[in-house]
Amino acid sequence: MKWYYAESGRQVGPVEESVLDDLVRQGVVRDETLVWCEGMASWQRHAAVRGASNTGSAPAPSAPPPTPAAPASGSDTRYCSECGRAVPAGQLTSFGDVLVCGQCQPAYSQRLSGSPAGTTRHFGGFWIRFVAIVIDAIILGVVGLIIRIPLGLAMGGVGLSLGTNPDPAQVVAALPAILSLAGMSFLIQIGISLAYEVYFLTTKGATPGKMALGLKVMCADGSPISAGLAAGRFFAKYLSGLILLIGFIIAAFDREKRALHDHICGTRVVYSR
Repeated sequence: MKWYYAESGRQVGPVEESVLDDLVRQGVVRDETLVWCEGMASWQRHAAVRGASNTGSAPAPSAPPPTPAAPASGSDTRYCSECGRAVPAGQLTSFGDVLVCGQCQPAYSQRLSGSPAGTTRHFGGFWIRFVAIVIDAIILGVVGLIIRIPLGLAMGGVGLSLGTNPDPAQVVAALPAILSLAGMSFLIQIGISLAYEVYFLTTKGATPGKMALGLKVMCADGSPISAGLAAGRFFAKYLSGLILLIGFIIAAFDREKRALHDHICGTRVVYSR
């Protein structure tokens, strides 16, 4: 296993585990030294990852290794979870509980997204996303039609009961039933669409329409989106459509091809391959 460790504000490695053990015995790597290896989400204290050392060396410092040029006194100092450098808090980006400096942010984001370091995300453009929406709409339309067949039969039954020349009083009397059935049909379709969106985005990273075209939806840091965010993004799409579809159209002009609902929820649509 290859290990990296922070020393005097810089990243050292990779080194073999046996070499790291020698460094621990020599007191170069202490309990508070930040270490990292493949598979870890962020840098952590050596003692937390490999256990406390019993070298009898002097107590380790209580903070990660500082930069050679420390921030000006009085500034709110924090430490990067990747390289261990001490930098002003305003220059750190938060990824959940992990704070990353500007120098480490690109590599950390790439690692979260599963892309090789140095690669560039290829964002899904307006037209390919439009085709994906059409595919999803067809699938949802067929599924919704099948599920709503009983309601359709009920509405047809109400219509047949009125006859070919219904009395106005009969129409008024039947109107609440017709509206109720139509409302239920609408709500069922919304529920199907919401479940479809949340299930596929949280389990597959994309709806079937997007998967067919090699697209996926993710957060800005490359991590998968949660069920709550997927639901919020679903309803934000209605806002994109209500303003004369402008919310969808802006994806054609945005640098990262974001629609309005992507801006609201902080999501990106990228090519998965």
